[in-house]
Amino acid sequence: MRISLTRLLAARLVLNFCVFVLPASCFAITASGEDRNAHSLVGTWHLVRYIDTPDGGQPIQGFGKEPIGLFIFTPDGHVSISIMRNPPDINAATADPDPDACVPNWYCAYFGTYTVSYERGTWVTHVLGGNIPAYLGTDQSRTFKLNGNTLTISEAYMADGQHVRAERVLRRDTQGR
Repeated sequence: MRISLTRLLAARLVLNFCVFVLPASCFAITASGEDRNAHSLVGTWHLVRYIDTPDGGQPIQGFGKEPIGLFIFTPDGHVSISIMRNPPDINAATADPDPDACVPNWYCAYFGTYTVSYERGTWVTHVLGGNIPAYLGTDQSRTFKLNGNTLTISEAYMADGQHVRAERVLRRDTQGR
């Protein structure tokens, strides 16, 4: 029985796909471990801490000592993030020329779809809408760690020429409230 070159190449392509590509994509979707499965972020998360600490400075709690916030990740890849100062400053200006500012500044929210890489410990929100003008239509990447029902987001950024460490801590809603 004689096999044509075309069939041989097609068979090799299928074999390579099954041996290399398919297992790699399955690993990316279903990495092992309780905190690294494909649905680790899925659910509702309550914000319990929002702190920015400039190098050599005191921690800043921009949304108050007890911020109010929800991060909601759906199984089909949608995300909604809302953070509010507690208590809110209802007399604050409702317009700000800074495109990175929330309008009003005591409430920040955005939503869209998300992708996650558990290997890198990052998720990316593909922003569709919200009240942060500079976020609209962008990809917002966040570095995170999961420890049981605690989600910690850690970032660093520059503000007025100073290095700032940011930490957001959330707890999974296990009660459905």
